[in-house]
Amino acid sequence: MICDPVVALEAPAEELRFVSTSRPQGGRSPGERRIGPFGRPAFAFIVLALPALWVGWLVYRYGVDTPWGDEWDSTRLLVEKMQAGTLGLADFSAFHNEHRIFFPRLLTFALAKLTHWNVRAELLMIWILACVCSLNLWRVAQVTGWRNSRMRHWLLLGTNVLLFSPLQWENLLWGFQIGFFLPLATTTACLWVAPSLRRPFDFLATVFLCLISTFSIASGFASWFLTAPLLLLWNGKTRARGEKTWWLGWLFIGVASICFCFRGYARPATHPSVLEALNHPFRAIQFALAYLGTPFFGTAPNASAVASVASAALVLLFAACLHYLWRWRRDRTLLAHSLPWVSLASWALVNAFLTMLGRLGFGIFAATLPRYVSFAIMLPIGLLFLASLVFRHWREQSDIGMSAVRTGRGVFVLVTALSLLVICGTIKSLESWSRFQHSRLTGKALLLLVNIVDEPQALVRYVHWDSPSLKGWTNTLDRLGYLRPALVQSRHVREIAYGSMPGTMGEFEEISRNPGGEFVASGWAILPESHRTADGVLLTYDDSQGDPIIFALAEVKYKRADVSQRLDDKAYFRSGWVKPLEAGQIPANSRWIRAWAFNAEKCRAFQIGAASLESPKAVP
Repeated sequence: MICDPVVALEAPAEELRFVSTSRPQGGRSPGERRIGPFGRPAFAFIVLALPALWVGWLVYRYGVDTPWGDEWDSTRLLVEKMQAGTLGLADFSAFHNEHRIFFPRLLTFALAKLTHWNVRAELLMIWILACVCSLNLWRVAQVTGWRNSRMRHWLLLGTNVLLFSPLQWENLLWGFQIGFFLPLATTTACLWVAPSLRRPFDFLATVFLCLISTFSIASGFASWFLTAPLLLLWNGKTRARGEKTWWLGWLFIGVASICFCFRGYARPATHPSVLEALNHPFRAIQFALAYLGTPFFGTAPNASAVASVASAALVLLFAACLHYLWRWRRDRTLLAHSLPWVSLASWALVNAFLTMLGRLGFGIFAATLPRYVSFAIMLPIGLLFLASLVFRHWREQSDIGMSAVRTGRGVFVLVTALSLLVICGTIKSLESWSRFQHSRLTGKALLLLVNIVDEPQALVRYVHWDSPSLKGWTNTLDRLGYLRPALVQSRHVREIAYGSMPGTMGEFEEISRNPGGEFVASGWAILPESHRTADGVLLTYDDSQGDPIIFALAEVKYKRADVSQRLDDKAYFRSGWVKPLEAGQIPANSRWIRAWAFNAEKCRAFQIGAASLESPKAVP
């Protein structure tokens, strides 16, 4: 059938379809149900859900129940103030760097109360929010003309592959990053809520969603600007009574929320000046391109340069689509179908620009952090649908002949190249998941032993930069029952010791003296039942009664290709440990040093060997 665009605009928004004015669309009867490329709907759902299920399994496999970094300055502080009876609304709306994270704080605090701060609950919430983003984008596809298109399954599969990219491992394994995924969920919801809900419910719903975005992350204020055109230009709705009043109210709340969000902001002393972008414009462009290219790092020797080229190609494609839409701006159907995807791609560009202003002084490497993948990925996702809409419209409205073939080939080459980069980057990123898990488990081991061993430098690396305060913070959380397992309170290792056979879980290979006369202990340690390297190695000395006393914790992080080859398992490649023993750590009358592989999740220690201080050779 042939449909006039003006008539199409008067239909309900979710029923709008992009229809050719030159030929029928498919030639099937109105009641005929089309089977997609993945078969029946149930099987298609499973295929589309596979990326989410895989990432969900990765989060379950590598997630660790221990606070890290900013969580100590946010959730821990709220818990302590709650216990002291001083918790107030201002504590939730206070700045965290340049962000007012009111709603993420509210959500994490509620989860902490319900679960006694089980960080795994926060990781589950992050995964759920990612799934909400996926459902939102599916709904956007529904209201922008893809409901009956066979191509929608491929576009949605590509969307989920990108959205659930393991390259964003830091966001998926760090509970604090609820503050990233919550505004992503609300902003993507605006893209379908604004065009599909009737007046005035679209105003009410988008106000609620934009407020959450604004008070979740610094760039959240942009959701107002990205949503306004969707409310303004989607003209297939019946005007509400008091339309101007609703618009004035919507605009007033938007302006007031943005003003309040940044009221009282002071740049942290450790953050670079925003004037860096003006002083170094070429570096600013490099930074923005590197940010947008984080989903395409691949495995090339100069991965950041490859990613910058990939992002530059996407930006040019986006500019070409905008140019085409401007030429066909009188085609209201095309404009209405394209605008949500323009807003989604623009969301990535806005975040790249704002991050560049705030982080350029740290160097280009600051643009390539895995945490930014979650925002940068919105550019290629938006272009998947936007470029498809533009190309289809171009093909149907013009007699383009070989031009379409050449353009199609060019797009195919670009998509293939980007897909290969995503695949290579995904494979490489899996190493980061296990390394991040080991880092968090090392931090957990340090926390469990914070009353027993003194390792301030390790605490800074693995737990929090304010190590002098960590001991007090940790004991407070332990008293409240917010740490699992409970802290180790005794230096006697027998209270957490379990039997093991030397050689099966590690070896205490050597103890020697360095030129300064201090002892250096070394070996390797693993946890076979958990299929990972040990979370740390406890070192003990025997007291006068022969009872092993904990006095140090060694980090397990050194490459041991020989161990990996002997056990025929790459998971044990970094199973080596080395620990210099400072003078005064070991009593003068001690004769034996013992090493214990430590499992921080279960708070268990397994002896892997011993060494006499009177002879340099370690023994089982």
